[in-house]
Amino acid sequence: MAKDWMSHPWIEKFLPDHLRPVDDHIFSDAHGLVIIKEMETALDRLIEYGKQVKSAQTFKKNGKTFHFRLKINQKRMKLLCFETPQSEAAIKKRITIDYVRKAYQPKNRSHRIKEATVQYIKNGQTFVRSIQKSTYFQNVFYKLEMLDEVLIGSLINRRPEIAETSPTAPARQEDKDLVQSSEEPFNYMKNINYQLNNEWKQIGSLLENRLNRLLEETHRLGLLYDLLDVEERYTVKRMLNNDIPSLINTYLSLAEEQQKTQTEHVYEALTKMEISVRATREAAEHTKLEKMEQLLQLNEKRYSGKRKNKLL
Repeated sequence: MAKDWMSHPWIEKFLPDHLRPVDDHIFSDAHGLVIIKEMETALDRLIEYGKQVKSAQTFKKNGKTFHFRLKINQKRMKLLCFETPQSEAAIKKRITIDYVRKAYQPKNRSHRIKEATVQYIKNGQTFVRSIQKSTYFQNVFYKLEMLDEVLIGSLINRRPEIAETSPTAPARQEDKDLVQSSEEPFNYMKNINYQLNNEWKQIGSLLENRLNRLLEETHRLGLLYDLLDVEERYTVKRMLNNDIPSLINTYLSLAEEQQKTQTEHVYEALTKMEISVRATREAAEHTKLEKMEQLLQLNEKRYSGKRKNKLL
């Protein structure tokens, strides 16, 4: 009970800014709800690909109206999310959450959250308020805790409703899929090739050739899949599993005259996908080359031959 003394309304005016609870209206509008949803979505992706996340890594997601950063190391996870000048939100918000990982702070979640604040400007004045007790952020904190457990290999669904809707068999299959993630793009490409040869025969030679070129470029990228970060892998998976099938199936559902007017647009969409895949592949190849150069430099230092053999 003594630990909750700060939650009493009468004491709020005596608290420092970063401990005063945020007013609900800051996040209750559409823009506030969107940024919280984007944070949850980004964390969901990391949880899904948890076994591919390194122990020390920075995850980034840049949207037009917001930026998201999550820096992970062995001891902490620090989340930063803020709205950009392009956001139409009347009150621009900057959210910071500093989470100490369970291995270093095994007590309950409230002890692991060292900082949970939002900074914003209202009526020309800068405010810093606590979001730790905000109902809007409880799911974000829960997902951080889930991610922490995934990273240490001990994900346990504590919520009864989640346990009931998540049978152990699918969970084990998901783990298996994550372990074999380097094969993911090739499996998806097999599905697309099957549809191209059986269900998409009516797309015409122009789009067929364009799609084949996209698949060839994606195959080259698939050989470098282990070098991609979580967001890049998610983009490739979404493109192969959702974007391409949805685009082609919608195109084929159109009347013949409508297809003629949309062929150029579909061609352009496939071209943009190929350009994006090529850029990702070239960046991965550059990373691979840099790693090779670093290894050569390291070996040069270790085995330069400058040390004399003391046995001679």
